[in-house]
Amino acid sequence: MVKEVADLYQLLESVHTSIDKMLDGLSDEDWIKKPRPDFNNIASIIEHTALVERRFFTQLQGETPDIDAGRPFKADSWDVAKVKALWAESLDYARAALEGLTESDLDQFAAKLGVGEVNKRQLIAYAIAHTAHHRGQIPLVKKLLAG
Repeated sequence: MVKEVADLYQLLESVHTSIDKMLDGLSDEDWIKKPRPDFNNIASIIEHTALVERRFFTQLQGETPDIDAGRPFKADSWDVAKVKALWAESLDYARAALEGLTESDLDQFAAKLGVGEVNKRQLIAYAIAHTAHHRGQIPLVKKLLAG
């Protein structure tokens, strides 16, 4: 793996590890319980985050996936085992997408996002930033659940 990409992957891995520590010990009920009606639950946050990562890392490979990453926030029920499995697969999927990239690939167009067109380097950074953003929601939800 190119050093720059390896460094970015290491950062993504660190964010995932910190999320995993936050999730450790939560029951399946904790995953699906909403702390308030207007808040997301842990399951929807994790599923959304994993789906966005899947979409972004698929786009790095030049594909345009049909993934509705907003669906978890509109759902009425969640299959916690399925969400946990999707999350568990996420880092391996990212690693596989990143391993084949060369330095020159990083400057190539990757996607058109709400912020505009981004190259592959920027898409990787955006994926990490997105995951880190949702990482910040988990302690708030846990705090509200604890009362």
